[in-house]
Amino acid sequence: MLLRIASGVFISLLMNMSISMPVSAETEWDTIKVFETTDIHGYSMDTSTYKEETFQYRLAYIANIVSQAREDEAYDDVLLLDGGDIYQGTPISNQTYGAALRATFDKMGYDAVGLGNHEFDWDVTKYAADSEGTMAPYEIGEFKGNADIPVVMSNLYYAGTDTRVDFTQDYTIVEKAGHKIAVIGWANDYRDEIKASQIEPYEIHDDIEELKKLAANIKSREKAEVVIILVHADPADIADKLDPNVVDLVAGGHTHKMINGTSSVTGIDYMQGYCRAYGYSTTEIKISPDGEVDVETPEYVDIASDVDFIPNLYYKDGSNDALDSEIVKISQTAWDEIEEEMNEVLCTVDKSITRDFIDETNGASTVAGNWIADRMLDITKEQNTVAAFINRGGIRSDIQLEPGEKTRDITVADIYTMMPFGNRIYVYTITGKQMAEQMENALTGLNPEIGMNNGYEASNYGDQFSGIRMTYRVVDGGIKVLSIITDDGECIDVNDEENTYNVCVSEYCATLEGSVFEKLIPIASPDDAPADNLAIISELRKYQEMDGLNIEVDTTIHSMRVENRMQQDTDNRVLWIIMLVLSGAGIIYAIVILRGEHKRYDL
Repeated sequence: MLLRIASGVFISLLMNMSISMPVSAETEWDTIKVFETTDIHGYSMDTSTYKEETFQYRLAYIANIVSQAREDEAYDDVLLLDGGDIYQGTPISNQTYGAALRATFDKMGYDAVGLGNHEFDWDVTKYAADSEGTMAPYEIGEFKGNADIPVVMSNLYYAGTDTRVDFTQDYTIVEKAGHKIAVIGWANDYRDEIKASQIEPYEIHDDIEELKKLAANIKSREKAEVVIILVHADPADIADKLDPNVVDLVAGGHTHKMINGTSSVTGIDYMQGYCRAYGYSTTEIKISPDGEVDVETPEYVDIASDVDFIPNLYYKDGSNDALDSEIVKISQTAWDEIEEEMNEVLCTVDKSITRDFIDETNGASTVAGNWIADRMLDITKEQNTVAAFINRGGIRSDIQLEPGEKTRDITVADIYTMMPFGNRIYVYTITGKQMAEQMENALTGLNPEIGMNNGYEASNYGDQFSGIRMTYRVVDGGIKVLSIITDDGECIDVNDEENTYNVCVSEYCATLEGSVFEKLIPIASPDDAPADNLAIISELRKYQEMDGLNIEVDTTIHSMRVENRMQQDTDNRVLWIIMLVLSGAGIIYAIVILRGEHKRYDL
């Protein structure tokens, strides 16, 4: 906790002396309780068990906590914020285009929300914000309204101009306990994390100096006693760069992390409430009549990770008084509208389909990535595709076998939860060299000096793939693809610029700046390309009619370091006949005959 005087005279002195001045216990200090959620991604209610008795009413629980705070005499007022990425992610939100969440936010009485990158997944001006810069209207069952909740983002412009968009506000002034609080919206430039077609009309100016100037101007012009920056970005990073004489608190989002504390650089407090309504961050702002402002060090409160606590989120046939009844009713209304379709069983699997790496020492392959890419190949088989590419970040959930169970039914709801974005599947014709470049772009994280976490951004080019296997070696700054072989046994020359192959790619991966596919034209018009989730559901229905419910789960590691591939073959105790070849370019490779099969290892 750090006491900040309006003039900011004593900030550096207090920090250097490691002193935290106590807040007076006198009653004239007003206390405002602050709650922040972020990156909810449609999880007002978690329906992933598909058993109504174990649905988790997460926002109904948080709503009740907020309501109790509003009635608590210990607080003079309550401020409720959200950092953005509100809608995209679950069937009850996606199938209602966020109406269930807008209704919930309206009834909970949010004071302001940020604009996340996933607010652009649908028409941002229709489903996320309106021309007044407030949350868009909603209608779901008996719930209908037009939430007057400010959507704040001060650095979003129409592309190629200095004109701010008209559907977000730079800031809003909220009066709490008679005090003026400025909530200013901002975001890092997240355009690379949005489908190109959706973000093309806009650009984001993320100069932090401009934010500092704006905050100072708003504080002075509006005579705001408290200034809060609501960012769709890491709040600790932003807090380090702002002026503590102006800004009192930074509330963040986007990173799906619990980030709460006080900047060691500026003394500005920051908070971020994780994601998916697993919990919330909270703090108290204390204001004296003399303009002294003190922010308690924020903390995160978890509600959905402790197995023993989770039953507190269940409906329990209406007997659970820890849930806000109106928010429960909105959630149930949303489920009732989609329940019949969501419960349809599409197939049955005998393994969990997870996003965990099968073998991180060799490749980025995951069972979930393999399974989705296999479905993409099924969908595009009439176009003779040999490989499919998608990014692991586009696969949003796992499909787990229940403990003790040997099989798991996959429902329509599973597909929408796993693949909520509705990216179209594009088919391109590329050469062997371009195919190698595609994997080199996406799999830089296989270089141990970079690592899978640091290589995450590059993985958006499409690090999950099937239909082919490849070997690689580590080079400075990434990897070099050495060989590619299709599932049918065809060798693809990684240097070939003449022979071509059809591959299918997620729209998001294909349209990223720097993608191999960025300037290529897909075989079919983008408007005719299928949306991945809808197409997967359709394809599984066809499979069920032809072959029944059971479907194979692919656990193949599709990429492997060449040294490990050679060792693997040695371990299999196969017959080795090795011919070492020195080419004119000085490249050594080995041709190996393994029980009649020829393999080439570029060394």
